[in-house]
Amino acid sequence: MRIGLFSDTYTPEINGVVSSVLMLKEGLEDLGHEVWVFAPGHPATSDDDDHIVRIPSMPLVVLPERRVATPLEIGLIRKIRSLNLDIVHTHTEFGVGSFGFRAASKFDIPHVHTYHTVYEEYTHYVALRIFDAPAKVAVRQFTRLVCERCERIVAPTQKTKDLLVRYKVGVPIDVAPTGVDLARFYMPSESDRPRLADLKKSLGIDGFKHVILSLGRVAPEKSIVHLFEMVAPYLRAHKESCFLVVGGGPSLKNLEKLRDTYGLAGQIVFTGEVPWSSVPDYYRIADVLVGNSHTETQGLTFIEALASGVPLVVRYNACFDGILEDGVSGTLFTDEKIFESELNRTLNDDAHRKCRIEHGLNAAQNVSKESFARNIESVYLKTKK
Repeated sequence: MRIGLFSDTYTPEINGVVSSVLMLKEGLEDLGHEVWVFAPGHPATSDDDDHIVRIPSMPLVVLPERRVATPLEIGLIRKIRSLNLDIVHTHTEFGVGSFGFRAASKFDIPHVHTYHTVYEEYTHYVALRIFDAPAKVAVRQFTRLVCERCERIVAPTQKTKDLLVRYKVGVPIDVAPTGVDLARFYMPSESDRPRLADLKKSLGIDGFKHVILSLGRVAPEKSIVHLFEMVAPYLRAHKESCFLVVGGGPSLKNLEKLRDTYGLAGQIVFTGEVPWSSVPDYYRIADVLVGNSHTETQGLTFIEALASGVPLVVRYNACFDGILEDGVSGTLFTDEKIFESELNRTLNDDAHRKCRIEHGLNAAQNVSKESFARNIESVYLKTKK
């Protein structure tokens, strides 16, 4: 099949949607399909793959670290027509995705849409507090109208499918967890040690026994400030540990102020955004991954950590159901009162730690890039006219 993937975010940006689109492209190509990605251009990259169609873009006003495409419709539509696509698969409801919607309709191409983002969790970016409730209602209505324009919807988790059902989306919905490239994420070997030692030294954390990691967007919807406040007491009591926050976002400056207020400047390090290619090494230098987000639709970061041999102490989220098991492949807490004790146990109880790593590696094996591609391929076959 000839497949077009339409996304408002792609490498070198780092987020769950990027991982999903990238893994899908590679997995489908491995199955013998021809795949094009349509995505915004980015000043930090120059692609050598002629199957990546970059569209002129500019920084998004409310999220300047993100790009928004400013395509010329005529040229893009001509490009899509020339490819004779068998499937249009959109990964966004806006920007580049809107042209995927139009192309599918104009050229009568079977259309699949993945609902990645629960937008009602992000209305605080665009609506004042008093307008937040009606904004959420509008988002639900918009989501239903958009999804009804497609032949099939892909939900990354059962949690997302249940949400769309509550929105009264009437088209068929398939659950297909995004896969992880297990060849990229693995436990470090002896040959990796010198490179990882250099990375820790460059970050100024080579003197610490334990590295507590947070990796991903540093933003309010990730409850990152609250996570910071949960980790701080542990750091005060355990001077041999540091907290490494990898990623950029609007909460970063606030966290830097809190670090100084708490007097933990020596134990907390912020990297800002890092190159996509280097992300696996940040997992490999970590001893535990922590998280406190309520808004994950799948939590790929957590799967990548498990595949890298990094145990989890993260807040429970329904998106983990069927993938992670509390007390086996990780600590999935609902009561934050246990956070500090579970963090201590994961870092300092060797038998407990070894067991969590082993079960985590097994859990990650069930969410591979290959299985993801096969699942989506089956969705396409059900969609073709």
